[in-house]
Amino acid sequence: MVGLSPNALSLAYALGAALLGLWLFVRYPSFGPRTLKAAFLLVAFAYCLLLTTEPATAAIQALAGTTVALLCAYLPILTLVFWAALHLLRTTIATVGRSSP
Repeated sequence: MVGLSPNALSLAYALGAALLGLWLFVRYPSFGPRTLKAAFLLVAFAYCLLLTTEPATAAIQALAGTTVALLCAYLPILTLVFWAALHLLRTTIATVGRSSP
């Protein structure tokens, strides 16, 4: 991680989280919400969890170090956010597709 700015490292982790979220979405298509309301609630929960990213990462960093904080707090929270967004997108498309003539 030497030589990377914090912004570059955050972007790399965000890209990795997006790819992990996409992989989980494609690999386990039946796991996740099926209704628009449930998908919206999942995104709302993921957003609330996203708001705790900084304090969670800082707390784990103080206890176990930067690498553990990035792998055990930052990456899973971002992965959940991307995974939840994909499910909301899928259920929205399915709902709009059913209601269109």
